[in-house]
Formats: sequence, structure tokens, C-alpha cells
Amino acid sequence: MNNFFYIQSVEIKGLWGKKDVCWKSLYPDVNILVGINGSGKTTLLNMMEAYYCNNKDLKKYKGEFIGNPSPSKVYPVTYIRSFDSPVLDKRKSETPLMQELKQVVYQNNDGVSLFNYRMKMLDYPKEASNIQKRINQLFDIIDKLFSETRKTVRFSKKNNSELEFVQDKDVITLDELSSGEKQLLIVLLKVFLLEEKPAVILMDEPEISMHISWQSQLISIIRQLNPKSQLIISTHSPSIFGKGWGDKLTFMDELYK
Repeated sequence: MNNFFYIQSVEIKGLWGKKDVCWKSLYPDVNILVGINGSGKTTLLNMMEAYYCNNKDLKKYKGEFIGNPSPSKVYPVTYIRSFDSPVLDKRKSETPLMQELKQVVYQNNDGVSLFNYRMKMLDYPKEASNIQKRINQLFDIIDKLFSETRKTVRFSKKNNSELEFVQDKDVITLDELSSGEKQLLIVLLKVFLLEEKPAVILMDEPEISMHISWQSQLISIIRQLNPKSQLIISTHSPSIFGKGWGDKLTFMDELYK
């Protein structure tokens, strides 16, 4: 029997020491949070991540957070931030965006990356066929999204642990991609690495740097990569919800009591 659930409701008593927030009856599939700058959308997502991931950062926010169900009863929560997320390693000269992209592509200490996922084919040979099939499907999605610039993705012929793109006859490395392309890859890879297991995905303004055509496809693609995910996304872009997701909108100012 399944003892885990998607997030059903959240409440904050005294947000910023002033307002109460109550968000009832979240959808189990897609939730889209909209509102003006400074209305509290990012703060709400940050507090949700801190609460459900037992993050000590929750203490820095003014307000008592109450979630239903409790953290121990919720499916794993993943927070996919936009390119202005904090620098992962301040000793590195790379942008935060590039650091985050490398984190999801190459081997890392968390053990969650495309490299680590591929290595499962060696550790679990019975699953190798399905792992390769999923990677092929991911590459097909990426190729379709990048088709307007004639780029196709592949594992590097020089280093089989690296990703690269081919445009006509030119090889393009990850660091040569645009910020929008990097941002899109981060989203796709993080969702892909959830391995189609039930999960809660928080996303704060994923449209930043993305072309409008990508924005309009984003939710459908995420649902394709992981139909068992609950998506909770804040956005300023009508393109994100323009293709059939308008009924999933929640206005931030309507959550204040």
C-alpha cells in the first residue's frame, strides 16, 4: 500500500510577520502560480522546499509553515531553480548556470547525474536495455527542441562521459551553448533523472532565457519525461500555460487571508 502523497495544501501563518497564506487543494499533476513581482511566489516555493527537504533555511523566513501532508509522507521534492541560483562553488570562474549543468551531466558526490545513471547499466545489467531506451528517448526530445538551430546531442567521441552537440559538421561543447539552451537542458536532465518515479517538482520562473516556443512546450515535455510528477511552478510568462494549462492557474494575491 502506498503511504506517500503529493502536496495537498500549504499554509503560512504570519508571512513576513504580516500576512497569512493558505493554498488549499493543490492539483496532483500541474499547479501554476502567478502574480506580480514581490508578491511572494518565490518565497512560498523556497519555504516549501525548506520544509519538505528538512532544510534549516526555513528558520530565516518569518512565518510558521504548515504543510499537508507532513514531510515524512510526501514524495521526494526536487527544486529546479532558474539561472540566477546561488553559485555552487565560489572558487570556480564558471557561471552558476554552467556549474549546475555540469552537476547534472557529470559524476558528482550526490550520485545523481546522467553519468551516474548510465553507469547503472554496468551495475544492473538486466536494466541496461531500459536505461538505454530512456536515454534514446531523452535525446530524441532534445533533438526536436534544438532542431531549429540544427543541433543534435550525443555523447562525446573523445570522452564518453561528456555531452556535446553537432551542428552541421561542427562540434559544440556545453559551455558554448546559450544560456537558454543550458537552462532547458538542466530542466530536462533533472526531470529525466527522477526515473519516472512519483515526485514533487518545484520550479521558479523556468522561462528565464528560454525561447517562447520552448516555454509553450515545457509543461507537456516535463509530463512526458515524468507523468508521475506533481509540478508546482511560478511564472510570469503566459506562454508557459497557454497550451491547455490555464485551468491550473492560481493567483498569489488570492492566497492571502
